[in-house]
Amino acid sequence: MADICPLCETGGAPVVFSTRAQMFWVVADRDLTDRFQDVSLRQCRACGHIFNTDIAPDTIAEIYRRQTATNRPVSEAMVQRYQTLLHFLGRERLVGKRILEVGGGTGSLARLLAELGADVTVVEPNDELPDLLADAAGTIRVVNDFFGPDTLDETFDGVICRQVVEHILDVRPFVRALGAAVAPGGFAYMEVPTLEYIAKAGAYMEIHVQHLHYMDAAARARLMADAGLEIVGTHDILNGHDVGVLAVPSSVDAAAGAAGRTSIDLVNARRDAHQAFVHGFAGDPARTAVYAATSQGVTFYNLFESGAAPARFVDDNPDYVGRYAYGRGGVADIYSRSEALLASLDDIFIGAYHHEPAISEKLRQDGFAGTVWSTHPGHPTIERISK
Repeated sequence: MADICPLCETGGAPVVFSTRAQMFWVVADRDLTDRFQDVSLRQCRACGHIFNTDIAPDTIAEIYRRQTATNRPVSEAMVQRYQTLLHFLGRERLVGKRILEVGGGTGSLARLLAELGADVTVVEPNDELPDLLADAAGTIRVVNDFFGPDTLDETFDGVICRQVVEHILDVRPFVRALGAAVAPGGFAYMEVPTLEYIAKAGAYMEIHVQHLHYMDAAARARLMADAGLEIVGTHDILNGHDVGVLAVPSSVDAAAGAAGRTSIDLVNARRDAHQAFVHGFAGDPARTAVYAATSQGVTFYNLFESGAAPARFVDDNPDYVGRYAYGRGGVADIYSRSEALLASLDDIFIGAYHHEPAISEKLRQDGFAGTVWSTHPGHPTIERISK
């Protein structure tokens, strides 16, 4: 049932946040732009875990097969994060080792691992991945399927799972399967957004259909312990926005983190404040754009009402150009940044708020003469950056 905690199995979890959100962020098929889903976050009364399990498995499967593949690095900062991760894991864990990546996205990390000399297997259900990695077929094995206990009958020196666990409905069996895939002496690396950041920043843009779990340190520890894994290190990402957890197999029952209750009251308040701003926004939709068709940018876009939504998205990911993002207010075409496009715009909202400094600098260097707006949830409302 939807009110039963998937971590500790306590029932009666009350709803603490609700919205109606897009099923997809970026799509190639315009016919998909009318697909929405109700999201009701519940918080366990016993362990404090926040989750949304009121979504059909068939819906989840469709999302991950038809959603445009993500995680292609499109800035120096994104490339650097890959390098920082490889440094954190250490060459000794990767070079010449058998590595499994679960949820490879566009295959960007898999390529780097193969270049280091790792024997890489990627499990990823998105239909686009085989084509994206077709040129690397000799060095990277692709299993184009969902990962689970029966996907692979083998173990690996390292199992890497980035930005995936929060999307999994039956999360405990999934993480147990990750642990079971780790060979003796090997490691598991799990990377997730943090509930601590969402709660502190009021980051409503991080809440959408595709995230089913919002994990704090206690929830992360509980999951890893349940999978027979002991946490031996953590990797901070984007100043606490995400965290990477490094773990090793353990024969000792690891203690789960102490239960607590992380309040997300500020998430509701920020969403309401941003919605009030966009409802009063007087800019011409035809001359307004959202920069970055990320989950955050598209969730922000969903605040606009019909007839008032920006007509365009700007994005640096070449996989997105020519495709569509959508929300309650309509459908927007996605364009790459260009001199002609910027000249046609008066207002730009930065959707990927955690990349705000880099995006602002790009617009400044390009000579954008209009107004740039910050959607960062750390501000009480949307704020003007430049004009």
